[in-house]
Amino acid sequence: MVSFCDLKLSEITSHMNKYGNYGIGLTKEWANKNGLNPVLYISRHSPFTDGLLSGLNSIHAHRRKLEKSGDSKELSTDYMNIYNTYRYVKNYEAPLHRKGHQKIEKYRFADEREWRYVPPLDNTSLQPFVPLEAIKTEKKKSELNESIRNVVLHFEPEDIRYLIVERDNEISELIDHLMNVKKRFSTNTLNRLKSRILTSEQIELDI
Repeated sequence: MVSFCDLKLSEITSHMNKYGNYGIGLTKEWANKNGLNPVLYISRHSPFTDGLLSGLNSIHAHRRKLEKSGDSKELSTDYMNIYNTYRYVKNYEAPLHRKGHQKIEKYRFADEREWRYVPPLDNTSLQPFVPLEAIKTEKKKSELNESIRNVVLHFEPEDIRYLIVERDNEISELIDHLMNVKKRFSTNTLNRLKSRILTSEQIELDI
C-alpha cells in the first residue's frame, strides 16, 4: 500500500515533525483517478469496531481453512470484497513507532486524514494480504517489496502541486536534478515544477 495525507500546507508542520521534512504534494484529481480512498478510522472502545473485526477475522479464518484444504477458489468475489475492508482500516489512536524517534504512546492517526492506495484484489502478481509474522525481519520485508517491484503508482508533472525540501540550500540541487534527469520534460513543465518548490522551514515560519 501507499499512504497519503489530505492536509493543507498550513496543517502539515506537525506531520513533518513526525515523518520528515521532504514530500511531494499531489492533486486530489490524481488521487481520484488512481483509485485512492480515505481509510476508515476505528476506535478500540467501540462496539462497531468489535463487530467489524470479529466479522473480518471470521472471514479470514474461513479463507485460511479453504486454502489449507485446496478449495480457496470457492471464495466468491463478493466474499473477498467484504474481506478487502481490512486493507482500509486504521486505528483512530494508537502508539506511533518511527525508526530513530521516541515512541509516541497515544498518537491520533485520524488527524492525518489518510488516503490509501492498494492494488486491486484481482492483481495476480501479488498477495493482497500478508500475515504479520511474515514481515518480522527486514530481510523478509525487503524480499516481499522486491516481489512487487512491478506494481507501480504513476504520476506526471501535471499532477504535482508542491515539492518540499528541508532547507533553502537544497532548492538549487533539486532544480539541477529536474533539469538533468528529466530531460524529456518541456521547458514550460520544468519552470512550473521549479515554481512549486517549497521548504519545510518556509512552511513552518510563514504559513
